[in-house]
Amino acid sequence: MKAFIFDMDGVLCANSDFHVEAWVVYARQFGKALVADDVRSRLGWNNRDYMRFILEREPTDEEVRHSIDGKEAVYRELYAPHLAHPAGLVAVLDATARDGILCGVATSAPDENIRFTLDGLGIRHYFRAIVDATQVKQSKPDPAIYLKAAERLGVSPAQCIVFEDAIAGIQSGNAAGMPVIAITSSYPAEILAPHNPAAIIESFTDLAGPCPATDLITRVCGKALDIF
Repeated sequence: MKAFIFDMDGVLCANSDFHVEAWVVYARQFGKALVADDVRSRLGWNNRDYMRFILEREPTDEEVRHSIDGKEAVYRELYAPHLAHPAGLVAVLDATARDGILCGVATSAPDENIRFTLDGLGIRHYFRAIVDATQVKQSKPDPAIYLKAAERLGVSPAQCIVFEDAIAGIQSGNAAGMPVIAITSSYPAEILAPHNPAAIIESFTDLAGPCPATDLITRVCGKALDIF
C-alpha cells in the first residue's frame, strides 16, 4: 500500500500570508512588534512554539490555549473570504482515490482550523487519517507527526510521499524517512532546495505532466498518477 501525506497550511490551502498577518496582529498585545519575515521564517511551528518566541519564555498552558482561541480567530476572519482549493489539488485527490493511494494529513494546526479548512473546502472525505500536534509530543521538524500519520494509515514510511511547503515540514518528512515533494506556495524554490526535498513543484498542476515529482511518484507508487 502507498500513501500521500499532506501538510495542511500552505499545501491544502494557500493561506501562509494570512497566518503571518494574524501572528503580527496577535503579538502586538504582548508588546512584541513583529514583521512578516519574523513569522515567515518560522512557518510550520505550532502555537506553543510561536508563543515561546513572542514571550521569550516558556508559555503557560493557558497562554497557549488563549493563542489558539485568539490568534486563530484572527486568522480565520482574515482568510475566510479567500478560502479556495489550490490549483490542481482536487484532481490529484481524485486520482489518488482512483489509484488506491491512501491519503492523510499531518498538521500543526488546531482542530478548529482543521475543521475550518477541510470541511470548508469539502475535502475531508479524501483523508483516511488526520494527525494534529496534540497527538504527538514533538512538533515539526521532529518526525513524530509524519510517523504517526503513516502508522494510522498502516503504511511504512518509505512508501509514503509527503507534500510540504515549510522548511520545518521538509525536515520533518526527511527525518521520518519519507520522500518530500515541496510546493513553492510559501517559499521560493531557492529557499526550499537546500533542505533537500526529493522534488519541488509550483502547484499541484505540475503533476499533470513529466517532472521530477511525477518521476518520484512513479518510483514510489509503481505507476504514474493518472490525473487528467
